[in-house]
Amino acid sequence: MTRVFSTPLEPLTSRQRTIFVIVAVACAVTRLYAVARSLWDWDEALFTMAMRDYDVTMHHPHPPGFPVFIAMARIARVVVPDDFRSLQTVNVVAAMLVFVAMFMFARELRLRFTTCVSAGALFAFFPNVWFFGGGAFSDIPSIVLVLFAVTFLLKGIRDRNAYWLGTLLLALAIGIRPQNLLIGLVPGFLATLKRRWWEILVALLIGIAVVGAAYGGAIYATGSLKEYARMVREHGDYISRVDSFRSEARPPLWRIFDRFFIKQYQSPVLSILASLFVVISAIGAIRQRNRSLLLNLLTFLPFAIVAWLMLDRFSISRFSIGYQPMFAIFVADGIARIARKREWMVSAALVIAFFAYTFPALTPVRNEVAPSILAAQAAVQRLDPEREQLFVGHTMMVFVDLLAPGLPYTRVVDDRAMPSSARERSWLLAEVTTTPEEGTMFRRERGHLWNIARRHYFEIKLAPLTARPRFISGWYAPESMETNQWRWMRGHSVTLLPPVRGEAILRMHVGVPGELIARNPTITVKLNGRVVERVPVTGDSVERDFHVDPAPRGLPNVLELSIDQTVLPQHESRELGLRLRYLAWGPG
Repeated sequence: MTRVFSTPLEPLTSRQRTIFVIVAVACAVTRLYAVARSLWDWDEALFTMAMRDYDVTMHHPHPPGFPVFIAMARIARVVVPDDFRSLQTVNVVAAMLVFVAMFMFARELRLRFTTCVSAGALFAFFPNVWFFGGGAFSDIPSIVLVLFAVTFLLKGIRDRNAYWLGTLLLALAIGIRPQNLLIGLVPGFLATLKRRWWEILVALLIGIAVVGAAYGGAIYATGSLKEYARMVREHGDYISRVDSFRSEARPPLWRIFDRFFIKQYQSPVLSILASLFVVISAIGAIRQRNRSLLLNLLTFLPFAIVAWLMLDRFSISRFSIGYQPMFAIFVADGIARIARKREWMVSAALVIAFFAYTFPALTPVRNEVAPSILAAQAAVQRLDPEREQLFVGHTMMVFVDLLAPGLPYTRVVDDRAMPSSARERSWLLAEVTTTPEEGTMFRRERGHLWNIARRHYFEIKLAPLTARPRFISGWYAPESMETNQWRWMRGHSVTLLPPVRGEAILRMHVGVPGELIARNPTITVKLNGRVVERVPVTGDSVERDFHVDPAPRGLPNVLELSIDQTVLPQHESRELGLRLRYLAWGPG
């Protein structure tokens, strides 16, 4: 395969250079239309807090720490006087280079000039690529760096300096996301086959030095190698348990295949159309034994498979950015195979279709402060900590922490929260799921944006906490520490839950004493006299969502929890069975 890429590229003609510059500038200018007025998403808040106080143990930012992205933003911070804007600046500058990076990679694959331009323009105007290039996310800087890296690694088959530069860029990309190593594997291997041992050694030293400095800096800023490693391990366990194919809540892989590999364009019509071009390209490449398209596949397929197996299915729009260059090239090649002399017209039509789909969705992002920020600001301004208590849904916590560090609040699961105890005057700040809209609402128009962005923070409420449980028997007094609140129970407890119409959701997060884990006790959950489930305990905590029928005619609901074993721990005068960490109850 290396023979194909060993010969130098033919230089661009004057006309081709002109076309390249015009399209590159046009793509770069359109990135400004996506520049968000404020941060909106969870990860943006974590990155912004990392600019103030980098500490992976506090998820500032989340593991493994994105050290190169934060370092670039710290450099930008010298001239951009705002933490969020400095992160955004890095992202927008990278977004302006999306077309250039994609074009250069396609050129290195030896594709025709028109096909290279098509691939670059298509990738630039994929809805998620355009949208996520305007906030404070790391996805676009990550993919742009890795595209430049694999381009220079392929060039490194015939050029030693390009080999070293490609290694440096890949190491920097790994310093943003370790998964980028998967994208650099095949191009790096092919280049290494053509290099002398001492050139390989230099490249190895470059890679180790840059990656080591990046993550060594993350460990140093965090303060402890042991704590840093613990957080990385716990985060990996969380991904494996909750997001990956091992999760019981995740659909089978075959059922979400289309979401990862067909519907990532976020428009049914455009997804089908683009996928047809991909199929045409694949069939043609197989018939011709096209090594360029095979290399395109081998470059991005490892990351795509890992994403399909391991990553959050609710964030495909973001995570698919890491392998969408592969599809951009296949789509452009498919167009070239069927359109021939009209290739540029068909490609332009498809780019315009993506543009028309995405353009209106960017207007509220560019013009409006996000609901997550407005809602958190309202909570901070209205709350009187001396007389009132604030309950914050899990997904809204980071925004309160960002805007008002140290403000006292109690963490709950979501807008169906049933806290262990609450003051008479209490407020709930949470995203709206299926509960009634009440209090003060903060909204963002859904439209196409609902499919392009993560489906979070579109509707948020700040409302008086009115629905509360009644802990009847079997419970000890509530306890709390920092943002957490809980209650211990004995072997059996009774709790009354408010009336609900229609199907209801009972969401529970409970724990057991450490002494009981090895005994494998069983928890029984009963609602209104009926057994909902018997849950065997295999760890220190159990999380369950139950879809149940509530009591009829507006009657209260009787929740009974029991565990078949209890313990009297040392230095404890209480018989302990279960610890209720979070309880949520409401319409399903």
